[in-house]
Amino acid sequence: MRRSPGLAAMALTVALGLGMFAAPRAATAAEQASEVIAGEVTKIDLDRSRVTVRSSDGKPHEFEASAETLKDLKVGDQIEAKRRPEKN
Repeated sequence: MRRSPGLAAMALTVALGLGMFAAPRAATAAEQASEVIAGEVTKIDLDRSRVTVRSSDGKPHEFEASAETLKDLKVGDQIEAKRRPEKN
């Protein structure tokens, strides 16, 4: 079977025109505020009311949580946490 170089060029042009290969952009504050982080609990700090979660990309994320929420967690739990805007 013979391939046409013109067809491949046309497919790439269509993909570029549709933004399929667009560079990633930074998330807006609103998007960051509603971002959900899924991962494994790696640390629970009851004194500071914090829980640290390692997401699938390996990055640690620290969240503030109520004592009631923290009492039910243990290291190794898989959770989803919603990021809120940072207080200034």
